Amino acid sequence: MKKTLLSLLICAALVLSGCGARQDHTDSTALRVAATTYPVYLLTQAVTEGLDGVEVKLVIDQQVSCLHNYTLTMQDMEAVEKADVLVENGAGLEDFLDDVLDGRDVIDASTGITLLNGNEHDDADGHDHAALERDHDHEADPHIWMDPRNAAVMAQNIAEGLAEADPERADAYRANAQATADELATFHQEMMDMLGGSHYDLITFHDGFAYFADSFGMHLLAAVEEEEGSEASAKTIKAIVALVKENDIPAVFTEVNGSDATAQVICRECGIQTYPLSMCMSGDGGGLAAYEAVIRSNIETIMEAYQ
Repeated sequence: MKKTLLSLLICAALVLSGCGARQDHTDSTALRVAATTYPVYLLTQAVTEGLDGVEVKLVIDQQVSCLHNYTLTMQDMEAVEKADVLVENGAGLEDFLDDVLDGRDVIDASTGITLLNGNEHDDADGHDHAALERDHDHEADPHIWMDPRNAAVMAQNIAEGLAEADPERADAYRANAQATADELATFHQEMMDMLGGSHYDLITFHDGFAYFADSFGMHLLAAVEEEEGSEASAKTIKAIVALVKENDIPAVFTEVNGSDATAQVICRECGIQTYPLSMCMSGDGGGLAAYEAVIRSNIETIMEAYQ
């Protein structure tokens, strides 16, 4: 995920050289907050809901599957430059932004969350999944927001960071965060009730659904990370086909905006279908409702695949 940002930073420096590290606000906005990714943006919106004088901007505002191959744009750089406070997912997701965020006020939304190992689901069923190749591995899985219980902690971390940066609104941030956490707890239970204790085995074509599966009692048999423009090896395809047949899996799950080339090959081989799941990395909605809509849609998709 590390990116060489030198050329982009030079361009940004030329464009923004007269701006300084912080902007003097000439309007009524008292605090400008930039959220690195869409799920962090949605949670930050929930924490700042109803507060006048707080502006929340999304840094990476593009249709993306995830950030493995993302390159910052000038618009992204401008959003960072104009912010008083930045909110990041943390857990290593924004490692490629280290040079950009260095020296700035950054709130890490992952504080206190127990992280899963990036590969720990590979052998969950006792099989050797060495063939399930990845072009990038994480020491820790950073896709923490896919579990609503983690999202509740993230909201409270965001509130504490904003309270420190903006003490006058501290109570309001914390109250919103508590309301968000309460709503997410209710939502999580609602989704568990909808699942009704049914067992679901998942094979996904993105390595970011481990927290989601763990949150809702699903079994993630395998996750294949397929880079855009390339297909998995024959060894990987063979291993996945064997898993599908052995476990009588009715579908494999791709990622919205991600590659599905290998998934389609496997489905043809096994006579099953692909179903898309979302990582909530981009969208048009705002606030907690948009986040919950993504999680709900994923659960409904899995239930439909198993009908």
